[in-house]
Amino acid sequence: MAFAQETFSPGNDPAPKAALLPVSLSIIVPTFRRESLLPALFAAVAEERASIPEPVELLLIDNSPEASARTAAASAPGFVRYIHEPRTGVARARNRGVAEATGTHIIFLDDDETPAPGWLAAFAEAARHGAQAAFGAVEPRFQTDPPAPLRGPLDRLFSRRLPAADGAEVQHLRAYLGSGNSMFARETLALVDPPFDPAFDRGGEDVWLFRHLVDDHRIPMLWCPGALVHEIVPASRASLSFLRARRYSDGQLRCLVESGHGGLRGAARVALWMAVGAAQLAGHGLAALLTRPFSPSRSTRFQLAAWGGAGKLFWWRRKLAR
Repeated sequence: MAFAQETFSPGNDPAPKAALLPVSLSIIVPTFRRESLLPALFAAVAEERASIPEPVELLLIDNSPEASARTAAASAPGFVRYIHEPRTGVARARNRGVAEATGTHIIFLDDDETPAPGWLAAFAEAARHGAQAAFGAVEPRFQTDPPAPLRGPLDRLFSRRLPAADGAEVQHLRAYLGSGNSMFARETLALVDPPFDPAFDRGGEDVWLFRHLVDDHRIPMLWCPGALVHEIVPASRASLSFLRARRYSDGQLRCLVESGHGGLRGAARVALWMAVGAAQLAGHGLAALLTRPFSPSRSTRFQLAAWGGAGKLFWWRRKLAR
């Protein structure tokens, strides 16, 4: 990750380099009935852990009521700590991990993500230079080759490639970020209590957190492309029905987050996005029908955009788990 290492005084004499911060890293991996993916994840993290001098722990948060990952954790490397959180929900699992972590910086890694070489070194460098929040790159790894019309939408959904330079601030893109493969200073997460709202246990808990950090606390979010992971995409997700449901849910989430501003400001933002959604539903829906006979790929893109618009228009049908 690119960081300025020194500054210059008005007299052109080099100023002393800023001291690097002491760092320790806690990697939080929530898991729910995906035991088959864990050995490869543990092995990849073990290699990364050996590449840096800082202390590193991995907290495996088993979120299945029956503690299904306990056996896999029993044969894990010694740096793995197994924690059972029987109250299901990704927000509860992540909050439990934050409460149990001992590091100065906390990395969130999904159980279907596998770190690439240099992943931990990139995050550690960002932490040493005082990063409050940083986001790594994500590339999909399809278990089966998806149908041609779905390849583009699936690639965009399961990847994180930002139009930004290494080390640039990307908080203006927070709606397109996610907590998978991200790092936060402990004091940054302490600004929101709890960091992840259990009302969003069906998804969107990270977007809600990012809104608070950026809008309420002005936290800069840095792009860290060297911290690359590959996300495993099973065949069950390489389908049009999955993409439709995901785009609809994402559209609903956009308005739910805006509604959190409250008052006239929140109502105005929600009204704006509902109007955008109505236009997307009508315009892209019609375009999907018109392009279907001669361009299935283009028709699919229009259809998915229409589903996203429908989610914005009918956001109020998604109930929060309060």
